[in-house]
Amino acid sequence: MKLDTNKFEKVLADKGLMLKDLCDKAELAEVTLRNIRQGKRTPRPATLGRIAKALGVDVQDIIQEGD
Repeated sequence: MKLDTNKFEKVLADKGLMLKDLCDKAELAEVTLRNIRQGKRTPRPATLGRIAKALGVDVQDIIQEGD
């Protein structure tokens, strides 16, 4: 599964969260989330789950179609 950056950015903006706030809520290092966001790293399903939970959305709302 890959993070859909367009969907992710939209949800992040809708929630009014800064990347650091999301990192704190998801208990992820900022560099980890930045690398996932930039496509430099493919997140594990559990990591995507933590991101989605911290955003209050379903994982399907932030991953690329077909994954």
